[in-house]
Amino acid sequence: MKKLILLILVLFSTDIIAKYAGTNPLITPERLLENPNKYVVLDVRSKQEFDAGHIEGAVNIPHYNVMEQLNVIKSWNDKTIVVHCRSGKRAWVAEQMLMKQNVANLAHLKGDMLEWQAKKLPLKKVD
Repeated sequence: MKKLILLILVLFSTDIIAKYAGTNPLITPERLLENPNKYVVLDVRSKQEFDAGHIEGAVNIPHYNVMEQLNVIKSWNDKTIVVHCRSGKRAWVAEQMLMKQNVANLAHLKGDMLEWQAKKLPLKKVD
């Protein structure tokens, strides 16, 4: 029960951050799955987290390497870049850095990986 309450609080706080901190639009997991070719999924978790399970087709650039990969990220200007991490904090940091570099085609995955896993949506693992 405590884990469920904690999960709900984390999901709610992520939505609050996204709505009131001037961040980017939220994309629901279901919307992402409906039309995956419309998006580039940017997973800013660590390589270890990514390898343990990630959204199929996602690109892993840890949040602390985002600026080093800015040219790659800017090359995705024809698609919406959906940023996520485990709970939202690192994704928010990455989004702030990218917005300061005039990357405008950003969105945030609603609920991040915690919501994705809670909904038992498909994950790909690196062997």
